[in-house]
Amino acid sequence: MKIIKHKILLLLLLVLGAASCTEDFLELSPSNALPPAEALTTVDDMETALLGAYDQLQNSDYYGRYFVLVPDVMSDDVKQNASANRAREWAEYNGTDLDFISEEIWTEIYEAINRANTVINSSVETNETTQDVANQFLGEAYAIRALAHFDVARIYAQHYQFSSGASHTGVPIVTEFDQNAEPARSTVAEVYSAVISDLETALNLMNENRGVGFFSPAAANALLARIYLYMNDMAQAEQYATAAIDDSNTSLTSADTYLSTWLSNGTSPDAILDVIMTEVDNQGGDALGRMYINEGYGDYLPAEDILNVLDSNDVRSQLFEFDETIGGIYGNLRVNKFPSELGDDNTPVLRLSEMYLIRAEARAMQGDEAGAIEDMMTIRSRAWPDAPEVTAKGQELLDEIALEKRRELMFEGHRLWELMRKQQDVMRTDCTSSVCEIPYPNDRFVLPIPQQEINANPNMVQNEGY
Repeated sequence: MKIIKHKILLLLLLVLGAASCTEDFLELSPSNALPPAEALTTVDDMETALLGAYDQLQNSDYYGRYFVLVPDVMSDDVKQNASANRAREWAEYNGTDLDFISEEIWTEIYEAINRANTVINSSVETNETTQDVANQFLGEAYAIRALAHFDVARIYAQHYQFSSGASHTGVPIVTEFDQNAEPARSTVAEVYSAVISDLETALNLMNENRGVGFFSPAAANALLARIYLYMNDMAQAEQYATAAIDDSNTSLTSADTYLSTWLSNGTSPDAILDVIMTEVDNQGGDALGRMYINEGYGDYLPAEDILNVLDSNDVRSQLFEFDETIGGIYGNLRVNKFPSELGDDNTPVLRLSEMYLIRAEARAMQGDEAGAIEDMMTIRSRAWPDAPEVTAKGQELLDEIALEKRRELMFEGHRLWELMRKQQDVMRTDCTSSVCEIPYPNDRFVLPIPQQEINANPNMVQNEGY
């Protein structure tokens, strides 16, 4: 981690030095001698550093583009355009530990972790007036650290149920800044335990909802619901999904406004947590939407598989646009879920609709099939008002829930991890890649640890298959 942490130190000092003009900062010792946590002495300093952590989520190699794009281009919802260039090596399952995407996703996620650690490990003096505010900021920092550890484990380690007790190799857990540290990789079970602990701490500290661009108690509950679903702990998944639904300040977007919310409002429908892109923060040509739309790179197209499961009366079938310049095996539709206009290309992280679908699966797995159908139909009927009622039971019901989840969360970076946790193959029926069938299990379902990290840290080991 040495390479990452030297870069983190420089970035943090630049962020804190540029963003804060308080007297406390001016009176500190020279910046190149400061451990980052010591630079925070006031609640305002905490807020500045916390905004730096949120800013890191916007990076084009994190939620700004590649972290969402890569697991989708590795799945069966997306196919390559003839001119596809960016992320092509991952769509074709021939990426290496020297490729910039595997290097940059790793680096940017750990930068987010260390920026959160700067807030968590600070020693800010508070009083009765500022304590609640400080607790809120601290809780959000714990939640960001939890999200980042969860994300880096998802993309660089096999899924939780890959081995008994999730005892297989995960990723390093980093809880404090140490530019000389050489951490080993923890097990996936240990990573998930640390993530859950951070989110529980966050829930004990946060006391308000500051908007969909910030972590809130509802967002922490929503992330816990997803984590417990991945762990196959259905009782806990149901509990936290219910808490997120009950605590959320949002409601399900209506069918009448669902499409316009995606295309022009900037905020995702049903948003619990979005990565907000302002005109200043916008990724421009590097934005997620630019990988799909004709005005951008247009590298990736919707696969027939996903188009075929959308009824023409389903409003979600309109999240595509016709393009006469493509055709043949490539079809003539482009994904238009992320139009990528300045200020209108927020990236969804946690949505209320996902919570209903998590709870539906959890209830079905626990035998509450009536409750599962009610939750699933809440989402299906919103988008497809004349959808037929579902009377399926057992595995057929679980298949219906999975299908609804695929429709609702398409192109939001979920598909590969859904297939992994269900131990299913990737089958591309209208394949435009050099690789059309990827059997489960597969070493290549995860990215390699960057070679620069292997070189810098003697305790770091490479993933199998690389």
